[in-house]
Amino acid sequence: YSFCTLLVVGVDSSTHNTREKKKEKIIINIMRRSLVRAVYQKQQFNQTQQLINNPLFLQAKILESEQTIAHQEQEIAALRTKLSLTERQLSPPKVCKHAKKNWDDLYETRFTKALKQLKVEGRYRVFTQIQRHANEFPLATWYSPEGLKKSVSVWCSNDYLAMGQHKEVMEAMKTAVEMYGTGAGGTRNISGNTRAHVELEQRLAAYHEKESSLVFTSGYVANEATLSTLTSILPDCVFISDEENHASMIRGIVASKAVKRIWRHNDLEHLEDLLRDIRLNSPKAPIVVAFESVYSMSGTIAPIPDIIKLAKKYGALTYCDEVHAVGMYGPRGAGVCARDGVADQVDIIQSTLGKAIGCHGGYIAGSHQIVDAIRSLASGFIFTTSIPPAVAAAAAKSIQILASPEGDAKRKVFWDNVKYLKDGLKEAGLPVLSGESHIVPVLVCDSVLAKQASDVLLNKHGAYVQPINYPTVPRGRERLRVTASPVHTKEMLDELTSSLTSVFDEVNLPRTVSDPKFHTKLSIAKATEAGRDVGAPVRCPHLLALNKTRIENSEQDDDEATEK
Repeated sequence: YSFCTLLVVGVDSSTHNTREKKKEKIIINIMRRSLVRAVYQKQQFNQTQQLINNPLFLQAKILESEQTIAHQEQEIAALRTKLSLTERQLSPPKVCKHAKKNWDDLYETRFTKALKQLKVEGRYRVFTQIQRHANEFPLATWYSPEGLKKSVSVWCSNDYLAMGQHKEVMEAMKTAVEMYGTGAGGTRNISGNTRAHVELEQRLAAYHEKESSLVFTSGYVANEATLSTLTSILPDCVFISDEENHASMIRGIVASKAVKRIWRHNDLEHLEDLLRDIRLNSPKAPIVVAFESVYSMSGTIAPIPDIIKLAKKYGALTYCDEVHAVGMYGPRGAGVCARDGVADQVDIIQSTLGKAIGCHGGYIAGSHQIVDAIRSLASGFIFTTSIPPAVAAAAAKSIQILASPEGDAKRKVFWDNVKYLKDGLKEAGLPVLSGESHIVPVLVCDSVLAKQASDVLLNKHGAYVQPINYPTVPRGRERLRVTASPVHTKEMLDELTSSLTSVFDEVNLPRTVSDPKFHTKLSIAKATEAGRDVGAPVRCPHLLALNKTRIENSEQDDDEATEK
């Protein structure tokens, strides 16, 4: 301060010009600010000295520092933990060979247990190895598990009209192989769209009197792909599905993730209740009523004209599976929809090339817009190799024959044989489900006994009839499913009736619906009279005792294995 004062006092203002005076003022201002800053720092120093000499201040500072250090240590620990987790995620776990062996044992045990459960319940599927002989159907050669060969007659084929053995159909396939080769070479979009595919789809559309058709690799894929795709075209769609619909239809509806309502089999009142309820709660929701024309396990036929009336009344789209009808029903064999005169009113007809047509593949038929939308959006169609051109050519030839007078003659013999077989089995007192379809279900009502009866038929009588168990049919509704064909002779039909009668006695099964020994009159009688499965599963004391014994024996075997 004294220095600044002396500096200012010592300046002779008269000897300086204006420029120098400005410099002096600047210097003076700088000196003043420096002086003020020095004074402030001196005051701060004095205050700090006082705080340092204060023990309470020192304790507060030490505590603050400790808290800061503790917080930083927590952050460091958290970072270390996170880093450790990241290292464990990136590094593969170290598994010793003993631990690996334990995991392998666990997986093997689970698979073994699942298979054993199927065998105890009698639901383990055994594929019967047969060799069909062209032009000799229904005769075939059976290769037994022991390696023996035996001539048998086939009574469970879905080649209903033996078109898979037709000379012209086989010749059409041979010619197409010479023309196209064996495979399609790709998807329909990438080099797999041959002239044979296009001609087959044109023939199928004309067969069902529709604008368009689309061929898939199987009937299963046709159902699953089409039904699962409908929701991408019809948002907020609601499906109403018959309770006996095929697994492929169920799978397609489930994959669509749409709302699903189940209606009691062929129950029109229940169907209308569901339609009414949906329309009340969702007035603008698209509705798809999905059903089959012929149900392959019970042999029932849907009341299609009445279903269509209800669908139109409530603004619903109809989807009909004609897999077990095409070729055998209606004019030219075009199916039950054609027989009932409503084919033009069903929005989507689905069927197969692998049953009465005698080839392989599936298809849908409908309006050009519906079929084109499915063609463009269904992944089950887009991303799979198309059926071989030779198969398409053979299927087209088969349809041409089925729609001709030759097809009419085949159907007449076919239906005569179906009636003859049903009448013979009923007269023998066997529990046959009645109905107007060609399916002949013979109830056994126990999975193990159904397999046993099938084995005796094959081994002893040379008749191949496959047992049908859960999940194809409900538990307690196990059966032998018999199908006749136009190439089965009357002698063959009589022989089968005699063989079935003998087997029912040998396996100790109820031959008549009124047999008091089995107490199955009510359940089986209702089923045979109604032509379908009704009521609770058949569980007579005889069958329950057999099932209980099987389970007890299985549990005993498990206990012995555990002890070992």
